[in-house]
Amino acid sequence: MTGSDATHVRPALPTPAQDTRLYLIRHGQTDWNVEERYQGQIDSTLSARGREQAARLAETLVSVPLRAIYTSPLSRARDTAAVLAVPHGLAVVTLEALGEVNMGEWEGLTASEITDRFGDVLRARRRDPQGVTPAGGEGLADLQARALGAVACMVGRHPGETIAAVAHGGLNKTILLAALGAPLSRYWAIRQDNAAINLIVFAHAGARVELLNETSHLEVPAARRLEIEETPAAQGAYTPRPQPE
Repeated sequence: MTGSDATHVRPALPTPAQDTRLYLIRHGQTDWNVEERYQGQIDSTLSARGREQAARLAETLVSVPLRAIYTSPLSRARDTAAVLAVPHGLAVVTLEALGEVNMGEWEGLTASEITDRFGDVLRARRRDPQGVTPAGGEGLADLQARALGAVACMVGRHPGETIAAVAHGGLNKTILLAALGAPLSRYWAIRQDNAAINLIVFAHAGARVELLNETSHLEVPAARRLEIEETPAAQGAYTPRPQPE
């Protein structure tokens, strides 16, 4: 256990009197995801595959009684959320605090370019994601604070209801770590694939994670797909390389 882990204090999470179910979703694939290009807060758009993934998300969650759908202001999330909202007849609500982590001078660069230009910092960040931030970027503690502010806002508006939020890999991971009671030093221990579904239940007794990086809906033909609330979380394919943010 590192010194930072030893002093880890679990962030405060909402504890509604009635359980609130939050489907926390990562946006569909973008061309920049394919290129392993760091997006951060640059407004990249969905690829053809990403639009297909959004359609599969909507089909998979069609029977879930969603009462609200929230989104990051970035178009890759907004466009995914808009497809998800259609069968529910809901207007998508934008929350600025759901935007992706600011990657500073790394934004717009590929993983290879970052390795060439900032290799020492990149390697240090992979060892210590909480303590190392790209120049001009946003630290994980600050990211988690605004992410949990968004969670408190959403859960506070919908006690006892089921809602969805479409956001980003980095931001989602900080929320999931908080719900699991894990420190930010475990940032690389969680994957968030494109169009992955997570389910967090916020209850009076605390939060619990019921789905984590669920992606089986993207691979199984529609006729054989199970209802998402009855499907155990699928294991994502293992890769030793951290995902670009």
